[in-house]
Amino acid sequence: MAAELTNRWIYSHEVQLDITLHLDVQTVLETSDTADLDNYAKAILDGLKGPRGIMFDDTQVQALAISWLDGYGDPSFRVSAKSSPDDFVLKPVEFYEMPDGLWYPHGRFVWSNGGEEPLPDKSHFAGLSIIELMSSVKTRARAEMRNAGADRLRAYQRGMYVSSMARGYPRGRIADSGFTLQPRREWQETRRIWREANAEEIKEVEQILSDLRNSYDSMLEVLAGRLPADKRR
Repeated sequence: MAAELTNRWIYSHEVQLDITLHLDVQTVLETSDTADLDNYAKAILDGLKGPRGIMFDDTQVQALAISWLDGYGDPSFRVSAKSSPDDFVLKPVEFYEMPDGLWYPHGRFVWSNGGEEPLPDKSHFAGLSIIELMSSVKTRARAEMRNAGADRLRAYQRGMYVSSMARGYPRGRIADSGFTLQPRREWQETRRIWREANAEEIKEVEQILSDLRNSYDSMLEVLAGRLPADKRR
C-alpha cells in the first residue's frame, strides 16, 4: 500500500473512510480462505498510517464503513477518504514533544500560492514556540479550572478555548510509527542555538509570544472564574 501512495501530505485531524473490497463470492461463502471484515479493516488502516501514509494514527478515523462486493479477477479494494481540506501537513513530518506531554506534528514545508514552499527557520521556530506556549497554557488552564471546581470533562472542554489547532499524540501512538521524534530538550537546544545566531529575527517572534501570553492570561481568568455555581464540584 505504501508503495502505491504518492501523496505529499498527511491528514492532521479526523478522517472518514469508506472501504470497498472486491472478493470472489464463492470463496467468501464456501471457504475459510478470506478474513472477517474487521480484520481487513485493521490491516488496511495499518497500511494507511505512518510517514508514507495518509494519516498519523488510526485514532484519527472518526467514521469507518467497510463492505465487500463480488469481484472479478484478483481480489482488490478501494478506499475513499474524507477530511477537512485545510487539515493537512506536508511531508516530511516530525513530531515534537511539548509541555503537556503530547507530541505534535510539524513539517518544514507549507502550502502557499498553489504549491509547496520551504519554511524559513524563523517561521519554523516561531510555529514550535506558539505550539509550546499554547500547550503550556492548556495544561495550566485545566489545572486552574479544576481548582475552581470544574470536573475533569468540563475542564477539558473549556481548555479547548486556549488549545492549539494542532493535535498532539501520546508517545505510545507514534513511537514505532517510523516518524522522527524530537524530544523537548533537544529541539529547545536547537532553537536556543538559532536564537543566539539570529538575535534580530527573534525579536519579532518574542513580541508575538509576549502578546499571546498576555491574551491567554486574561482568558484563563475568565475560564477559571466564571463557572456556573451548579457546575462546581
